[in-house]
Amino acid sequence: QHAAPGTVPRAMLSTRQLQRAVPRGYPAAAVDAARHALGDANKVFTRDNSSLPVTFEHRGTGGRSSISGITSTVFGATGFLGRYVVNHIAKSGSRMILPSRCNENARQHLKVMGDLGQIVSLDGFSVRDDDAIKYAVARSNVVVNMVGREWETRNFSFEAVHVDFPSRLAEICKEVGVERLVHVSALGATETHPSKYYRTKAIGDAAVKAAFPNATIVKPAKLIGTEDRLLNVFAEHACKFPATPLIDDGGSKHQPVFVDDVGLAIQAIVEDVTTAGKTYELAGNKVYTMEDLVKLTNIVIRAQNPKIAYIPAFIMKFLGAPHEYLLNRVPFPLPTPTGLTHSYVDAQSMDYLKNPKTPGFKELGIEPAKLEGVVIDYLRAFRFGGYDAGSAVGQPGMDSGKH
Repeated sequence: QHAAPGTVPRAMLSTRQLQRAVPRGYPAAAVDAARHALGDANKVFTRDNSSLPVTFEHRGTGGRSSISGITSTVFGATGFLGRYVVNHIAKSGSRMILPSRCNENARQHLKVMGDLGQIVSLDGFSVRDDDAIKYAVARSNVVVNMVGREWETRNFSFEAVHVDFPSRLAEICKEVGVERLVHVSALGATETHPSKYYRTKAIGDAAVKAAFPNATIVKPAKLIGTEDRLLNVFAEHACKFPATPLIDDGGSKHQPVFVDDVGLAIQAIVEDVTTAGKTYELAGNKVYTMEDLVKLTNIVIRAQNPKIAYIPAFIMKFLGAPHEYLLNRVPFPLPTPTGLTHSYVDAQSMDYLKNPKTPGFKELGIEPAKLEGVVIDYLRAFRFGGYDAGSAVGQPGMDSGKH
C-alpha cells in the first residue's frame, strides 16, 4: 500500500514509536515531522493521550523560556523540599500551579523560579476542601504532593495530613484524568513503625497506591540543606547549651541526602514516563549515626565546648509532654523545638537505611553529593570566631579531628 505524499498510514508508526523517535530536548521541527508521519495526528493524540509522555509537546532547548509540555500542580511548594522541586521543574519551561494557605511573603520566592506567567499561586487553599483540590489539579498533567507535618496540632493530625489528604487527592486525580502523580513519603515508613509519623506515612502511601495505582512513591532520607531542621538544630544547641542533647545513645543510623539532589530526582521522575508506578528510595551514599552527625556539626562550627548529653528517651518524653498537650489544645501556633514530641523520640529507636533492591538515585542517573564540604558549608553561620574563621570540613586546611 502506498500512502499519500507527505503522510504515512497511522498503523506504521505507533505513539510509542513517536516517544522513542522524539525524546525530550529535540527541536520543534522533529516533533512536527513525527506528527505529520502519523497522518491524522490530532485524533490520535486526543484519543490516546495517556500513552504519551507528559513532555510530548516539548519545544525549545530546555531552558526556562522553553515549553516542556508539563503543567504541574505542586502541593507543599512552600516547604523545605518544595522550593527545590518547584525550581527544577519550573526552570525547564513548565507551567506551575502552586496551591497554598500562606500569605504572599511566604511564597514570593517561588515566583522567580519560572518564566513570566508560568508560576500561578492559588490563595487560601485548604486540604479539607475537595472542590479546591479538584480546581487545583484539573488543568494539570502532573501532580506532586509534598504536604507533611513533623508534629501534630489542634488543627492538623498526622492522619489528616499523611493519610486523609493524600488518599482524597489520589482519588480526585484519577477522577479528573491526571496523567502522573508523584507522592513524597519518608524513608523507613512502615505500618508497624513505633513512631506515629512514620506509621501514618506508610498508611498514606498504601491509600495513594490503592486510588491511583500508577502513582510514583518517593521516599527520601533525612534532608540536609540551608533550611534543614537537623544539622541547623544541632548547631543551634551547641551554641546555646552546655552540651548538645541526644536521645539514648544517638545510635540511630541514617543516610542523609542533599535536598537539591532530591529536587533533581523528582524532576527526573516527573519527566520520565517509565518511573510511573514505581517506588524510589533517595538516600546518600554514606551511613551516619545521629551521634556522628552531631560530631560533624561541632567540627564545622568549631564548637568551643563540643559535648554531647545522652538523655534517655523516657526523660525526653516527660520533658515534652506539657508542650505536646498544649499543641493539641490551644487555638494558636506554638514554637516546637525538634525532639520535644513523642513521635520524634519514638523514631530514634530505628535505623533508616535504603533497601539495596529498591530503585534510587542510580536508576535516575544522579550521583548524590557528599555531605562533607560545600553541601554543609551553610553551618559556618554558627561558627565560633566568625563566619570566615577557617575552611569547611573536608576541605584543605580543615583538621577533622580537632577543633
